[in-house]
Amino acid sequence: MKIKYYDLSGIYEIPIKRYEPEDAVTGFIVAVHGFGGDKESSAIEALAKRMTTRGFAVIAFDFPAHGASKADGYFCTANCRLDLMNVFEHACGLYPDADIKAVFATSFGGYITLLSLDALPADVRIILRAPAVDMRATFENMLPISLDKYKRAGSVEMGFERKVNVPYSFYTELCENDISQADMQREMLIIHGDRDDVVLPEYIKRFCEVNPKARLEVIEGADHRFKGAGELEEVIDHSSSYIIK
Repeated sequence: MKIKYYDLSGIYEIPIKRYEPEDAVTGFIVAVHGFGGDKESSAIEALAKRMTTRGFAVIAFDFPAHGASKADGYFCTANCRLDLMNVFEHACGLYPDADIKAVFATSFGGYITLLSLDALPADVRIILRAPAVDMRATFENMLPISLDKYKRAGSVEMGFERKVNVPYSFYTELCENDISQADMQREMLIIHGDRDDVVLPEYIKRFCEVNPKARLEVIEGADHRFKGAGELEEVIDHSSSYIIK
């Protein structure tokens, strides 16, 4: 497996991490991290280790204010959607003869992917790991302060290793782009843990009820991060089987 780091230039630079097989590339997967995550995700690395042996390139990137991104002031859902599409088009340019194209997205990245489905070709295979299908409710549950205090302050600091300054306008975007009960009219694979306390099982159940084309795989005992014994391997098994049908 070969790994290459570089930046994709635009209004701001998008940090890229690209995994490639040693031999010819026959397909590609754009990997999208979650809120507070980055392109160094262990799930993305595990996916790349599996799929590069099968001829796939995996292209991961950092959203604004995440990972190695220096575009802190550009963090919003609209820019995240643009980044996803820019990276997807970049991958299409790198691998014009790819037989299979896919997007593997986690949590907030899953939400961004769902918002972008109308721009992703119908033959792109969509795999969503614990997708934040009700991102508004998920974000409200994550907030360290009340909504009223958040609105008055104008922003709030959130995240893990790297903190993200999240403006209140981000929350209004979530309110304006509620997909929790929208039929996306698209086939997709959703992988979820039945003990997820971030994206609650009831959110996924409600979304799947109005999305009959979605295939749901539930991993018993798994929480939002899939860190239990064998859980990540099960995620990769489901994902690889769906990509290579």
